[in-house]
Amino acid sequence: MGPDNNVIEDLPLARIVRRKVCQLLDGLGSHRIPDLYKRVLAEVEKVLIEEALQRSAGMRNQAAEILGVHRNTLRNRMRVLKITARRGS
Repeated sequence: MGPDNNVIEDLPLARIVRRKVCQLLDGLGSHRIPDLYKRVLAEVEKVLIEEALQRSAGMRNQAAEILGVHRNTLRNRMRVLKITARRGS
């Protein structure tokens, strides 16, 4: 981690997301990406689910509890996002 990472970690999540979204949109310029909204949400959702699974050692019930969703919702989102979970991971 470089010195800039510590600064970012001290910021509220919304400010970090805003910075990254601005960088993304600035980088696109006048180019358009089909379904950009859905792609960004899916990418964020995937990271969130993967982190919850890691913190729960792959136990989906605990990951669902961390995320505040029903385990069936988690299982469905994992299927859609092609996320696999191994216990103890």
